Amino acid sequence: MGDCFNSLNQLGISSFLLEGLFWIGLVVLAVYLIGQWLSSFAYSDYHETPLEILQKEFARGNITEAEYLIRKKYLQ
Repeated sequence: MGDCFNSLNQLGISSFLLEGLFWIGLVVLAVYLIGQWLSSFAYSDYHETPLEILQKEFARGNITEAEYLIRKKYLQ
């Protein structure tokens, strides 16, 4: 009779663990999908063109005027 209760107890613990893993997996999946959905809005509205990036680099002083003109000619 003791063996019967041990088997039921082990089955109950196993199903409890499996149910817990299921819910954890479901929550992780939901968080991941919501994150992907929200990140799609962050960069979809505006994309800088290569020329705009080049102009900003020149304005910051990261490249010289000669480099700017060469790269600008290459982009056009």
